[in-house]
Amino acid sequence: NGMNMGHHGIYGKGNGTFPPNMFDTSVKAPTLMARPGHVPQGQVIQSLHSHYDLMPTLLDYLGIENPEAPALPGHSFAPILRGEPAGEEAPIVVFDEYGPTRMIRTADWKYVHRVPYGPHELYDLVNDPNERHNIIAESAHSSRRQKLHAELESWFVRYADPQRDGSREAVMGRGQLDVVGPAAQGRKRFGDDVVYATA
Repeated sequence: NGMNMGHHGIYGKGNGTFPPNMFDTSVKAPTLMARPGHVPQGQVIQSLHSHYDLMPTLLDYLGIENPEAPALPGHSFAPILRGEPAGEEAPIVVFDEYGPTRMIRTADWKYVHRVPYGPHELYDLVNDPNERHNIIAESAHSSRRQKLHAELESWFVRYADPQRDGSREAVMGRGQLDVVGPAAQGRKRFGDDVVYATA
């Protein structure tokens, strides 16, 4: 997780409040890679990557083939570690498992979808890098919102495990306290002392 220090107020970070926020200050985190003499040193790469990219990157970097690679969501950024051009950026998808909050982020846009009630968010990161102006209701951006929403849904249909679908889980009490999915059968999944509800 990123380092939320109140840039957008103190809400939606961890289990403390609801709904979870997806501001960059809460979800972006740097990745540091070092192998002196092999990985370029002293560089800051601005391209977007996800934790999903770590396994394919390490396997690619080590020259290990993964026959399951086409079925996985991640993409290798090993070329960057070898000092080669990064290639085309894929959209980065982040899913918050503390509730039904999903996000797709590209270099220029961010769309946040909260199932089923919202509030949904759309940010033009080129003109609003600090995510101060939610333009979800502006008709001029409706086609962009629809495109990003379709990409987000397609990603989850392809990669998500339906038995661990956070979009069907309520956010209650102190947030998610235990495992979800088949391993949680018969176990209470959430604290029950407080319920967050929309008005």
